[in-house]
Amino acid sequence: MHSESVLPQRSSRVRGIWWFLVLAFVPAWAAWIGVGVVGGSMDDPATQLATAAFGPALAAIVVRAWITREGFADAGMAPRLRQSWRTYLVALALPPGMLGVCLLLAWAAGYWDPAATVWADHALFLLLIPVIPIVAMPIFWGEEFGWTAYLRDRLLPGRPVATTFATGFIWGVWHWPLPWVGYFGAGVEFWDAFVGMLLWIPLSVLLEFLIGFVWGQSRSVWPATIVHGGGNLVVSFGLDDLTGASMSVTVSTLVYCVAMVPFVIAAIVWTVRRRAQPLAPAGPDPSAGPLAAPTSARPGPPAYTARTSHQRDRVTPPPPAEHTYPVGKWPTR
Repeated sequence: MHSESVLPQRSSRVRGIWWFLVLAFVPAWAAWIGVGVVGGSMDDPATQLATAAFGPALAAIVVRAWITREGFADAGMAPRLRQSWRTYLVALALPPGMLGVCLLLAWAAGYWDPAATVWADHALFLLLIPVIPIVAMPIFWGEEFGWTAYLRDRLLPGRPVATTFATGFIWGVWHWPLPWVGYFGAGVEFWDAFVGMLLWIPLSVLLEFLIGFVWGQSRSVWPATIVHGGGNLVVSFGLDDLTGASMSVTVSTLVYCVAMVPFVIAAIVWTVRRRAQPLAPAGPDPSAGPLAAPTSARPGPPAYTARTSHQRDRVTPPPPAEHTYPVGKWPTR
């Protein structure tokens, strides 16, 4: 079971959220608009890295260290591989699974013919699918350390569905300048760019459900980077590569959104069922035999009653034991 994050006081939390949003949005949008003004294009990976790829992470660091001074105890930097290796496997399986559904939808809609695909031309990409998200983890940490490890749990604490929608919406809006500064490549029509900009909202919300799932299971930022990086570099790139870019930006984004739906439903159902499972009552260890002491009688430090205001300096010791429990293997939780 993962440990819950300890959030700061509400006033400090709200102040941190506002500062984070300002620091994440303003420099990124200014950099992207500047690229467009000087005639550059955001479809260049080097330009993407140099402008705002690490903006959300830097914003979270500034807020944690100097604005709220809450520190980094819940920042999720520990990989937690031993406790969360299953979550890592899920994170690695999601991108190829979603790509497979995307291709199935593209084939059903007539945008892709697997029989006409020269698979040898795509062999290297297909072989590297399990490796690509791992290699890209440090790059996508730049966003996930901000959106997931900082913002997500602070927006609406205790309301995972609502905070998923809110985080996904904000994350999607953060991308809005990109279609207008060449992110989708040259020659994209106005309406295609406009609809693509709007579709960034459902795309981000759906992906945030999957990112939130692996974050909730692991409390580590690294599975989230795998899902995010796999979504960009395996699903989006793979869909364009294997279909020969036969789909417009709008169509490919819609296909990606629809492909995520069954995985989101599966994550929600699994989480709901997991939470609905009743906890087994604590009892004696069966391997200790019938004479094992009950858990409530486990030896340990004496329990003292809580002190009231008029008993501030008075401690009530526990009553003496009435009998001695037999020696045996003490049960563990």
